Amino acid sequence: MWTNLTYRGFDYGAYTQWQRLPRLPHVVSICTAPPTEEPIDLAAAKVRANFTWTSPDERDALVTSFISAARAKVEFDTGLALLTQTREVYLDVVTSDVIVLPEHSLPLQSVTSIEVTDTDGNVTTLNPATDYLVDLVSARIQIQSTFSIPNARTFQAWKITIIAGWPDPATLTKDAPALIQAVGLLTAHYATLGRDLATIERGTLDEIPHGYSEILAPYAPIAVI
Repeated sequence: MWTNLTYRGFDYGAYTQWQRLPRLPHVVSICTAPPTEEPIDLAAAKVRANFTWTSPDERDALVTSFISAARAKVEFDTGLALLTQTREVYLDVVTSDVIVLPEHSLPLQSVTSIEVTDTDGNVTTLNPATDYLVDLVSARIQIQSTFSIPNARTFQAWKITIIAGWPDPATLTKDAPALIQAVGLLTAHYATLGRDLATIERGTLDEIPHGYSEILAPYAPIAVI
């Protein structure tokens, strides 16, 4: 049994729905346009790491890379898309009239296109006005019965292009401040103790900073056996 999780009115239980259903053969989600900004900026990261140098500095690029790595880690651990990004979802087959989009589809901003490639290589683009409906809250797509699915090719026949993530850091901060805290905590860890783990005796320090797992706990799926 899976439990639905809510935070500030947002249903995170929907994100785990794809795990409740039978797995579709080989579903792939690729980020084709990553976020153009990060949850925290360089100045905030330096404060969290207690760095006092004046920017611009040659070390700024390194800290900026830690921010990106921390955001990617939080996205991986939660299955969410933190900030606006374009993703292409590929499916071999569609076995139901309802497609549940995989991880990193929530929050779903829009479905920009759905294409099906047949065995001859011809591409059919579905009409959003007549061929499908989108459930933005739960990241689901219903294929209308009026759409006749062509003789689809074997691999990656379906290509669904979506835009996912919170629209900007301010909205993310307002809606999910714990995720901002997780990115900041992990960034500071990467920039300080995490950077020096190789020089610390094995077993004396955790690789994940204290409190990180607890912050993300409300966003993780819960299984009761």
